Amino acid sequence: MSSNRPAFDPREFEVIAMRPCGAYGMFANMGMGFLPQMEPLFNRPITPRENLKMALSGQTPYWIPQTGCMCCDVSAFRPRIIPDNVASGVVMDGEGLLPYPTEPTRSWFGLEWVYVPVAGGATVKPGHPLIEDMNDWEEILQWPDLDALDWEDMGRKNAEYLTTPQSNEFTMLCGFWERLMSLMDVAGAAMALIDEDQQDAVLAFFDKYADFLIDCIRHVKNVCNIDGVMIHDDWGTQNGPFFSLETARRMLLPYLKRVVDYCHSEGLYYEQHSCGNCTKLVSAYIEAGVDIWWPQPMNDFDEILKLAKGTRLHIAMSDPVPMDMPEEEARKAAHEWFARYGYENITLEPVAANQAFYNELYKISREAFAQAE
Repeated sequence: MSSNRPAFDPREFEVIAMRPCGAYGMFANMGMGFLPQMEPLFNRPITPRENLKMALSGQTPYWIPQTGCMCCDVSAFRPRIIPDNVASGVVMDGEGLLPYPTEPTRSWFGLEWVYVPVAGGATVKPGHPLIEDMNDWEEILQWPDLDALDWEDMGRKNAEYLTTPQSNEFTMLCGFWERLMSLMDVAGAAMALIDEDQQDAVLAFFDKYADFLIDCIRHVKNVCNIDGVMIHDDWGTQNGPFFSLETARRMLLPYLKRVVDYCHSEGLYYEQHSCGNCTKLVSAYIEAGVDIWWPQPMNDFDEILKLAKGTRLHIAMSDPVPMDMPEEEARKAAHEWFARYGYENITLEPVAANQAFYNELYKISREAFAQAE
């Protein structure tokens, strides 16, 4: 079978430029000092942005996309104009390094965040719920005025950072469930989802919060060159979900879908960041139209791929082999991995990347996908 694509050329591994690694500051503050301050851009036949767009639109990409927030095909964008990013210490933007806030700081809705040394990060201060009964949320909450923020200034300060062949992914913390937990603490939020006396109030809050998230995305897109959106919303613990699939469908899905649909209407992909064992909730991600989900290792990866097959949901896999695996073993592992997963709805999320594995897998997929095309 012939292909209009250029044949793989070893020069595709040549570094053509270096750019700041957006994740460096955040992870260095967490003690992950192995990350480089600068990351390479390679001599690819098309841009990583174009390649990821092809994969997510159902076309055969040039290579298996590498998503994530460091040294990959995606440039993570977590601007400091979002108070939650500053309070939690996850800023990744073009305005320089920002150390973790070791003193209590406040985020949207006036919530106090505290640094947790053992976790290497910050969280909303537990034990002091702002809301104890969701029927009271309209009287208690003071909503941020997004129009009062200087979005134009933010756009100017990040224009160079967002000038990259990578896919620019705007990220926010606190999706619907995480926001409910931040307002009520975990136990109160879990009760509110299933308490018939609070459910209508929760749905009304989620409806307004969906408007808020969409408005924030709109402001960013108006002044920044972004390709996708990621929102953090951890739906599970290590052992299983916080709630049932039925509860997710009733209480969360309609509002998540509104945000996803808005992103798609603006030509943006949507990535759901959900930590925990969420295998039983994958159907909700699919029904919402989510484009990418990165499951943690405690999930049943093969079961998730079966559920995602034939849908638009792409499943991200963290480093399949150890970083210190010998080069020849890593190259062999790349062939075995591609034989098993190469044609699935899949991306890779390099963290502690074994470069021999990723280079070999790039070459394998380039050649195989050219033939398939």
